Amino acid sequence: MAAHGYVTDTSYTDQFFRELSPAWLNYAAAVNGAATRPLDGAFVYLELGCGFGASTVVNAGAFPQGEFHGCDIIPAHVEGARRHAAALGVANVTFHEADFDQLLSRGWPPCDFIVLHGVYSWVDADARGAVRRVIQALLKAGGIAYVSYNCLPGWASEAPLRKLLVELSTTASGDTAQRTAAALAALTAFSHARPRYFKANPSAVTAIEAYHKRDTQYIVHEFMNAAWQPFYSVDVADELADVGLRYVGSATLAENHPALVLDAESAQAVAALETERQRQLAADFATNRRFRRDVFVRGDDGSSRARPEAVFATVIGSARAPSAIPTKAAVPRGEIAFHDGFIRDVRALMARGSLTIADAVASLSGRGGDADEIARNLIFLVAAGVLIPFAKARTVDDDGSRGARATPMLERAIAYAIDEGRGCSVPSDVMGNGFPLEPGDARAVRDVLAGGRRNEQMRELIATLTRLGLVR
Repeated sequence: MAAHGYVTDTSYTDQFFRELSPAWLNYAAAVNGAATRPLDGAFVYLELGCGFGASTVVNAGAFPQGEFHGCDIIPAHVEGARRHAAALGVANVTFHEADFDQLLSRGWPPCDFIVLHGVYSWVDADARGAVRRVIQALLKAGGIAYVSYNCLPGWASEAPLRKLLVELSTTASGDTAQRTAAALAALTAFSHARPRYFKANPSAVTAIEAYHKRDTQYIVHEFMNAAWQPFYSVDVADELADVGLRYVGSATLAENHPALVLDAESAQAVAALETERQRQLAADFATNRRFRRDVFVRGDDGSSRARPEAVFATVIGSARAPSAIPTKAAVPRGEIAFHDGFIRDVRALMARGSLTIADAVASLSGRGGDADEIARNLIFLVAAGVLIPFAKARTVDDDGSRGARATPMLERAIAYAIDEGRGCSVPSDVMGNGFPLEPGDARAVRDVLAGGRRNEQMRELIATLTRLGLVR
């Protein structure tokens, strides 16, 4: 079964995407010179195609001052999202079982954020048109939109593989998931004969091996939608420009820094091109990019760029034990290294909590360091995912010593992870995002906070939860 080319008889995997956080999207805008949305008061956030609502629920829990909405056409998704919100006690989110056009007749407030992950490449042209109409009608001037999609040229060699997978499924029996499993088995058997396509595209063999490592639900929703289509990024930008959006950057934060994704020769070749549009498309070729997380701003022509102070005013922190902050970090072009002394100072700073980039630079440059170099290194640590954008600056007085207690939110998340027997993301209003909690860790945290013994790993986890405002 399908609606607008999208499979509806198989549920999507229940996933949380940290890039959908308002704090994260604001950072992506700020680092690219665009204005951000105020988060210290009321704002409105809408996710289109929210699936089981994991991201919407977590963001709503992390920003109780916001009004959150999620929309999906699959009843099981909406029902599951409502159960998830109820289990975590998140009351400022509403889920709607509706297609996108139906939203326009429901009397919506203007939105500060409209996001859609895993939708644009997987629905037909009518549904994509409806997405654009929703954005045009509901996104405020200055509002931020996030659109992810499969892109070219990265999919050029693998797209034929998807076509064959779909064709093989047509002669299998059962529902979409069963037909997909049968088609994958047939595709694998066929590839063992080493047809010329596979000899010319060895990455296709690697792709099939990767398919077997994913669950069937993922393969169904990635490949079996009738309207599946990868796009050139400039074409998506053109479509969204028609409804008043301007592309400003990427929620994959490293992609906002050419030095982290392009080798020197490619960077020089891209920079030599005449227009920003050409440079954007050429960068996709230089990296063979296959997936994009694009960030757009409504009603901003780019003529007045925000001052650099917007970046320095953003808050950063560590969602891991500061002692684990590495001296080397992986980025798309390879690895970047930082001085041992700088990382030692960053670890000590992050152990005290979250703070603005400006305050971090001031603290780290207090011994005569170069402020510009320190700022660049901090921004690169964020781009590499070692540090992340936070919603609030917060200094902790202790590390979760005995007598500390879980917040009600953490208590509910612990119960949810244990009762459901699977990991969940805990909303943190300090981080403005979700902290991953597996059932085993949930039990351990519960026991430690009840007075149980703690080893070094548990001390670091409790200290992290304290910095995130989840233990007090």
